[in-house]
Amino acid sequence: SAVYENAGRSLLRDPWQARDEYIQVIRDRSPSTIKQFLARHQAHKLTPTERVDALRLLEMQRHALLMYTSCGWFFEEVSRPEGTQILRYAARAVELAGDVAGVQLEKEFVKRLGSIPSNIDTFAHGGEVYRQLVQPAQISLEQVAAHYAISSLFTTYAREERIYCYTAHQQDYQLQRMGSLTLAVGQLQLMSEITQESVSFTFAVLHLGGWDFHCCIQPFEGRRGYSQSRDQLIASLKQGSAAQTILVMRRIFGDQSYNLQTLFAEERHRILRLLSQETLTRLDQLYTQVYRDNYGILMAFHRDQLDVPQELQVAAQIALGHRAVNSLRALERETSDVPVTNLQQCLGHVGELEAIATEADYLHCPLKLPELQQMMERLILRSLWQLFQSPEPGMAADDLRWLGRLVELGDRLHLNLCLDRAQELYLGYFNSHLLPSLMALLQYQQSQTQQTQQNPASARPTTKGDIEPISRLLKLGQQLAIDLSYWQAVVAVQ
Repeated sequence: SAVYENAGRSLLRDPWQARDEYIQVIRDRSPSTIKQFLARHQAHKLTPTERVDALRLLEMQRHALLMYTSCGWFFEEVSRPEGTQILRYAARAVELAGDVAGVQLEKEFVKRLGSIPSNIDTFAHGGEVYRQLVQPAQISLEQVAAHYAISSLFTTYAREERIYCYTAHQQDYQLQRMGSLTLAVGQLQLMSEITQESVSFTFAVLHLGGWDFHCCIQPFEGRRGYSQSRDQLIASLKQGSAAQTILVMRRIFGDQSYNLQTLFAEERHRILRLLSQETLTRLDQLYTQVYRDNYGILMAFHRDQLDVPQELQVAAQIALGHRAVNSLRALERETSDVPVTNLQQCLGHVGELEAIATEADYLHCPLKLPELQQMMERLILRSLWQLFQSPEPGMAADDLRWLGRLVELGDRLHLNLCLDRAQELYLGYFNSHLLPSLMALLQYQQSQTQQTQQNPASARPTTKGDIEPISRLLKLGQQLAIDLSYWQAVVAVQ
């Protein structure tokens, strides 16, 4: 509070009123909102540097309030996610206090945290929780620049791009490939959308193949120096030596470097998947070839009920899983149009999947692939939605059979489908459209029963055309694991 009040008095007319009304900026961080807010609260016309300091102070107050979030104090262990999160809020408040006022509060803060005991031997006390879980989570502008540099190898960035709460302005970018090596050199301006602080960086990132990246960042110090560094790096890469290129990078940027771990988690996971895809494709092809070459041997082992060598069993499981995923992906693509334009081809994919299911059962190869389950659940849900868009779903016999076949296929593949969303969609249609028809049918049955008792010759049976559409839809509900036995009995009476 003292840091905020002392530093804020020279920038804001009433620091505490500005703090209370800062919620308007938190709700809308557009440049116009920030400009209007500062115009109302500034003590004088602020320079660009003073505007950044004012926003830093207000953010410091926001994080100081957040660090008192009550859930952080409910539990007996300081290293729980709740306690760790409020310490991260506190760390950001301490960091901003240092940026604006130059006060260094972290050392004393960590010392005081040492008096909070932890029940986890790894931490021992709150100070270690701060060092191990809070400090590594702090993000600097250099790390944001490194994230941009590494991800630029896999993403084509526009001249201006938003990266989380930062705006990245690409001033220059050069990409050079030489065999398995890829080098990107660029100049980047980063601006925080929260505090509006802006810094320009020069970066170079070398991808040596696979998971190996070497990225260097330094503040931008002029066009001439940047151009010379860029030319030196590209010239070193053309020699085809990764070691020489890294030496040049270190001479220009120093020893500080970043790698794949620098990326924010979401982007890191995306790049890991991209990098692993080529390897996984090669492995799928290899296992498929092993399975084909040894299919007769596998069949002989199973026919004589002998233990199958693990290597052959794994090859069969991976090969069949790969085939199933490819067939189901193709089926998803074919059914993406509404209505389905090529039902015959779709049925071909279903037939292929049914054959895979039969083969997997015979070879005792469970296809435990979450991707298969998720795709089948999406396909059933989308097909059910498409069915209910038709004017008379009960009359769409082909679509109903198609849906039933998909559900049966999920069972044959032992995917343990979770059909809750499909069940909710079906029950919504059942209550709004099918139930009124069933109630009318039940009332009709009761009236016919009374008439039959009074005058047997007056009874008029319900026509088959009235019953069949309802019966088909009830059967579909049963296939979706919804208990409709009562209403099926009502329809069966007819």
